Amino acid sequence: MSAVPASEIPAFIRQEFNSRGNIRVLDLSVRAYPDETNYIVLVDEADLPAAAQIGNDLDDEISSPTSRAFVIVRKAHRQLVEDTSLPLVLGVKDDRAVELMRLISARSRVSEAQPSLSYVRDVHLNLPAVTAPRHHLIFGRRGAGKSALLVEARSTLKSDSAISCWINMQSLRNQEIERVFAYVVDEMVSAVLSKQQQIRPASAVAVQGAELYEQIGSLLAKPGAIQREEADRLVPRVQRLLKRFLEASGLRLFVFIDDFYYLPRTVQPTLLDMLHGCVRDCDAWLKIASIRHLTRWFQSSPPLGLQTGHDADLLDLDVTLQDPARAKSFLENILFQYARRVGVPTLTRLFHGAALDRLVLASGAVPRDYLILAGSSISKAQRRPNAKLVGVQDVNQAAGDAAQVKVQELEEDMAANVASATRTVEALKRVRKFCLEDSSYTYFLVGYSEKEDWPHRYNVLTDLLDQRLIHLVDGGVSDPHAAGHRSEAFMLDLSQFSGSRLKQGIRVLDFVAGRIVSRKTRGANVPGSDRTGDTPLRVIAILRGAPTFPLDRLADLADEAERTDHAKR
Repeated sequence: MSAVPASEIPAFIRQEFNSRGNIRVLDLSVRAYPDETNYIVLVDEADLPAAAQIGNDLDDEISSPTSRAFVIVRKAHRQLVEDTSLPLVLGVKDDRAVELMRLISARSRVSEAQPSLSYVRDVHLNLPAVTAPRHHLIFGRRGAGKSALLVEARSTLKSDSAISCWINMQSLRNQEIERVFAYVVDEMVSAVLSKQQQIRPASAVAVQGAELYEQIGSLLAKPGAIQREEADRLVPRVQRLLKRFLEASGLRLFVFIDDFYYLPRTVQPTLLDMLHGCVRDCDAWLKIASIRHLTRWFQSSPPLGLQTGHDADLLDLDVTLQDPARAKSFLENILFQYARRVGVPTLTRLFHGAALDRLVLASGAVPRDYLILAGSSISKAQRRPNAKLVGVQDVNQAAGDAAQVKVQELEEDMAANVASATRTVEALKRVRKFCLEDSSYTYFLVGYSEKEDWPHRYNVLTDLLDQRLIHLVDGGVSDPHAAGHRSEAFMLDLSQFSGSRLKQGIRVLDFVAGRIVSRKTRGANVPGSDRTGDTPLRVIAILRGAPTFPLDRLADLADEAERTDHAKR
């Protein structure tokens, strides 16, 4: 042991934490005992793992032959973090606010190549589930964190016990289903061959794997279409290889498939059925991320695909507003991970409390949208003279700009897919008319029975969900007067009814102090008209009072979409 003089140990600890991990020691206290001395170090919560390791490494360096010394690392209270941080005197015009905007712009989208800045675990423990030996369908809206979950799950796998492969369906969306299947099994077989050292090169499994890899490569190199019979013949060969290799090596295979919804719904059950056949009775597991209403994972006649509850489990990543306190906490925790990276100790140094509430509502509780709107609202606030904090109107303006971009993208898409983009724009007009003129409610219900009876009409509506022009508030609102009858609750995007276009006397959803509130816009002057959803049951009661949107208002648009689907087949 090379002891540091006792009087210099506190300064030494601070210096080493800074030099070894760029960690700021917020407080350090000393507790002396007859046979040892403890140095209690307080750090920011995000620095705990790295700080604990540095503390362990320092124990021997600060000990002497006659006296043991230990560095004990603990989480600092949030108030201490704020008190010891450099003040943001200029608020949103501080350089750290600019850095936060840049960081959000650069790191708000997650991919296999660029993991999360800091993965925030949710209360449903989805990460352990995704790494469990079970097939999973992971659902969530765009920006809900599907890719982030898959990337994080893959990073936690131990190389001595698991192998994995990654396929993003966006790059394969214009290929026929047989070629898509060949690309996926090519990745699976490649993952096996990358671990050939686990078995003898001359073994039957190694030879079989090499031959199969060459055959798949030849199929993919064909200039013409891969025939269905050729793809079907691969299924038992891939299954046989995986079963033998995984049993011989003691490894487990995870197949991560991202953005599955890019494939046409008509072919999705077929592809899932083929992939399920490849991993049947093997220690190999499919982890498929998609958007629920754009996914058809099972068809009953003939039975194809993955049957939930039997073949696979569902994981839903969508954070809805049914539990607003949870949504607020989760989203603010994500934003705080970005803020602390640039030296902002707390979100309230940049945002009014009401603005943070409005961000939850404006984003529809979608994490990526929340981050992007937060960055945009800082930019709006910076343009106001003497502004130090982001206000509600800044968030409203940022949401309005975001909606304009969505509509512009739709109009630009008309050059490539005129029919689809035109339908979506027209659907938005009809939903807005229903909400703002016919019913005077900015939120509405769609019954499960109508959804099942008229799937094409429902798909036209949910195209607006993909564009974030409407938001899912709750996926299962029960009917108190009819047992078993349920509805989905949707909310028109904030930008579609905020600002000068807002007609007075319309009932809207607001978000105040972590609670959903239903209120009428000013001009109605109805005392006691506000309804506060301070419990999940009261939120459901608010949503039950919403009007039901009749899907027959989209009938002609759906008929056109159905004709297009048949033509493609």
